[in-house]
Amino acid sequence: MESTAICLIGLAVLALVGLQNSLILAFRHKIFAKRNTPCSQVLHSSYALIGKIPVAYFAVLFYGGILGQLLQMIQQERIVWVWIASEVALAVLISCYYAYLLFYKLRLICVACLRLYLINALMAVVLLGYHWFA
Repeated sequence: MESTAICLIGLAVLALVGLQNSLILAFRHKIFAKRNTPCSQVLHSSYALIGKIPVAYFAVLFYGGILGQLLQMIQQERIVWVWIASEVALAVLISCYYAYLLFYKLRLICVACLRLYLINALMAVVLLGYHWFA
């Protein structure tokens, strides 16, 4: 397999896992309103909302958008990495900000949030590996 195919597969798998994890967080935002777990404390903090919209909803849109872009690139047989690379770089920066809020402001450990941060970092590693070895 060539490096482009490996990169596409890696990004697609990571985006699927990220979509699944962000959907769980979006559902937990409504379902676990009364529980006193670290995850529900994070989901119901003031940092978990942008305006009145939960951040988890934006994560669902992000990973769904990445999957849509990958499918479109495969169908068109034309690979343009600039948009996906820009979006992943922005996601890594946003993950760093939210990790700061999680650890230093809220002083909590939310495993679901950590998984999303790891997925974003791995997506960046896949893209860097592609550009490094291509």
